[in-house]
Amino acid sequence: MKKWFYLLSTILILIGSVVLNRVLFSQEYDSKIKAFNNSINLAEKGNYQKAIDELLNVYSKNSDDYLINLRLGYLYYLQKKYDQSINYYKKAFDLSKENSIEALLGLTLPLAGQEKWTEVEKIYHKILGYDKNNYTANLRLGQIYFNRKEYSKAENYLKNVYNFYPSDYETNLYLGWTYFYLNKKDEARKHFINTLMVSENDKSALEGLKLVK
Repeated sequence: MKKWFYLLSTILILIGSVVLNRVLFSQEYDSKIKAFNNSINLAEKGNYQKAIDELLNVYSKNSDDYLINLRLGYLYYLQKKYDQSINYYKKAFDLSKENSIEALLGLTLPLAGQEKWTEVEKIYHKILGYDKNNYTANLRLGQIYFNRKEYSKAENYLKNVYNFYPSDYETNLYLGWTYFYLNKKDEARKHFINTLMVSENDKSALEGLKLVK
């Protein structure tokens, strides 16, 4: 009889422990979901610090959560607190087992805010190592080389974007000016016209078109 009592007691304790753990686990992920959504709503209203605080309140138990680190990176970027932003974006990238293109794209934002263009350039090249046709990396590299007056390099990256996004406004505009400086006026004219077809009164495209008529 005593053996049966002890066995029953042990079973009840185990069941109680499992139930308690499930309740605690449920409360933990419920609080994480609620905090994340509250943070989004606050950010949409421009309350960036409060949005950050919502996530920091649950961070100690969720420091290894990819989405929370990624979101904190973006919120600190919006506040122009670039060092903090960089730290959280890097943490998110590490948590993704160094596979997350979106974390790398996010990381370029605070680095660009600090005007660390060489580091930004390296990250875009790293992204192309994962995805050679990545829209943002190709476009931004094209713009970086254009601003450096390295027009042949700019052409290569901008053409990669154009091949997949022929109607893209920025790509056509930058290709127009790139071809202008490469003295390829027919190509420049084509892209300035494309730009004006999607943005009729674009001043830069109008100016460029006058120069290649």
